[in-house]
Amino acid sequence: MDSTERSFKCQQCGTCCRWFGHVLLTESDIARLAAAAGLSEETFISRYTALAANRSQLSLADGPDGSCILLKDGICALYEARPAQCRDFPHGWRVAEGCPALESRDKTGAV
Repeated sequence: MDSTERSFKCQQCGTCCRWFGHVLLTESDIARLAAAAGLSEETFISRYTALAANRSQLSLADGPDGSCILLKDGICALYEARPAQCRDFPHGWRVAEGCPALESRDKTGAV
């Protein structure tokens, strides 16, 4: 475990949910999200996903304002079931700016 993993505590601000890009979904992500939403996988896929730019995977669709379709009132509606890519933040990817947890950690150098 590196220092970022030890010091990062998500504040659920939703900044990463408003950042440009795709949230690529695995089969287990779809199953977990559909169950959390109380939907069949087929219904979840039709309501909440789109074909990713790589044309070989599904990704979460964008909401009307371009943010993640699961972002409701500033927080993830299915946070506990969020996709692996979201769970991997900020270890596998990170936003350039705006995440208060990262900015606070970077300013203090906390580990």
